[in-house]
Amino acid sequence: MDRAAAADPTSTDADVERASPLLQGEAESLVPLLGAREQEVGKDSKSNNIYSKAPKIVLCLVFLEVTAFYGVYLNLIVYLQDVLHGDSASNAAAVSFWAGASYLMPVVGAAIADSCWGKYKTVLVGLSISLAGMAVITTSATLPSLRPPPCEHGTGTYCAPAALHQRLVFFAGIYLCAIGIGGAKAAIVSFGAEQFDDENGKNMVERERKASYFSWYYGVGNLAMLTSGTLLVWVEDKVSWGIGYGVCASFVAVAVVALAATAPVYRLVPPVGSPLKGACQVLVAFARKVNVRVPDDAAELYAEEHVKVSSHHPPRELLEHTEQFRCLDKAAVVTSADLEDGSPWRLCTVTQVEELKTLLRLIPIWLTSAVYFVANTQAQTTFVQQGTMTDSRIGRGAFSVPAASLTCIETAFVVASIVLYSRAVAPAARRFLCRAEAFTPLQLMGLGHAAVIAAVALAACAEARRLANVRAGAAPLRIAWLLPQYVVIAVSDASLSVGQLEFFYDQAPETMRGASTAFYFLSCSLGNLICSQLVTLVASVTATGGRTGWFPPNMDDGHLDYYFMLIVGITAVNFAVFVYLAKNYTPKRVR
Repeated sequence: MDRAAAADPTSTDADVERASPLLQGEAESLVPLLGAREQEVGKDSKSNNIYSKAPKIVLCLVFLEVTAFYGVYLNLIVYLQDVLHGDSASNAAAVSFWAGASYLMPVVGAAIADSCWGKYKTVLVGLSISLAGMAVITTSATLPSLRPPPCEHGTGTYCAPAALHQRLVFFAGIYLCAIGIGGAKAAIVSFGAEQFDDENGKNMVERERKASYFSWYYGVGNLAMLTSGTLLVWVEDKVSWGIGYGVCASFVAVAVVALAATAPVYRLVPPVGSPLKGACQVLVAFARKVNVRVPDDAAELYAEEHVKVSSHHPPRELLEHTEQFRCLDKAAVVTSADLEDGSPWRLCTVTQVEELKTLLRLIPIWLTSAVYFVANTQAQTTFVQQGTMTDSRIGRGAFSVPAASLTCIETAFVVASIVLYSRAVAPAARRFLCRAEAFTPLQLMGLGHAAVIAAVALAACAEARRLANVRAGAAPLRIAWLLPQYVVIAVSDASLSVGQLEFFYDQAPETMRGASTAFYFLSCSLGNLICSQLVTLVASVTATGGRTGWFPPNMDDGHLDYYFMLIVGITAVNFAVFVYLAKNYTPKRVR
């Protein structure tokens, strides 16, 4: 957080006044600009939003945003192939690059929200940009001049490739969507959580409501994905691409109008400065004082009592001193040079030091979540491949379930498990444990880690049975045998994702509340990247020396079950590391 460098050298108890140019102007200009009322964080009566409708409105906005985003994403490669007539390699690369940009933008959007605009303005601007992008791709899919003619079917099929201007218009539209929706994605999660004033964890009723919000956020997001993967994809494939994209655009338009119209409802928390500047100041101050001895009494460190807070600032979250990473306390040791200089790059407060310590504690737990998604992503990859090699008939052959539809079944189970947890499990646990909080975020994350091990183990057992049937010449395994692994991985997904979102939001430094929710999207991306490299490595190593390997062209000749057991081993070690980190985690303590 920014701080002026004015210190009085004649006084040993010098007052340093914090002056944030971001908040000074932003806190005053945000209200007339957006038509929303800014509520002070510390106000007890009017700002208590136990009965507020704001979180429900935010969840409705999440449904609209996620439905529109996946309405474009899930069928993008089909549009590039069937309408723009691109080749398979370039289409796959284009979709992967676009998806990577979409999941990178939450980090950028969160940084802007935390340092400059605040969450409300970031979400509003992001959705407005994505609306422009949706309008562009709808126009591109509707006007014949902006897409190549259909393929000619004669003696041979000829598909004219899209002209440069046609591709430029369409890709400009989807990248505007990536920038807009991606930038708003992380900010809208923390914006909804800001509507609950739990008084730094002291109000247990509000704290439990906030925990429930994270559950419903993830459930609504999965319901939106299910809607996109069924209704919108069907409209795009069977009715019209223009109409399908037009529906996506209308969803975003409704979200923008609703967010602007309901502005007075929300509790707005002004941005508190750059999330990285404070950490950099602590590291620089520590480097300058590397030879300074840390006092035995933490009361001698530079604390917030020495700081005058501007009337433009909301009361800032003050953190208690902790003993972990004690060497960093050197940044808060007051020396004679600090009294003469007064620079925030020489002397930092205890809270600034503790914010950096908190970030260092969170990183190892975040890395275990990234490894978790190595196993979780199997539901969209190897589980589907496994399903293609089974008998897809169920109900005595009355119905046939495509293997790719199993991911929709998983999504439905995620939504069902969240509803069951919120309506039955959590209330029963609160009564049984006699406490306001059913399970802590770390406990939910632990359940997710444990359940994913069981899910992949079930997949290994099913694959071993399938291969045994194939090699014995027996009937192929029915696809229904794969349902248990999808049910368990759905419970795992819901538990870990909800717990991670809540945990990082609660424990992240105040200056990184928006960026903390972006950690979730980063862990998903990193997990998928690790998984892709792992598959390539395993396929290469197991096929050396002319052997068939675990991933041959014909899966009946391979050993996908061995690969699943490798994933079980990796996730089991990861779970043990998580348990160790969770047991030894020092939570953030607010004064």
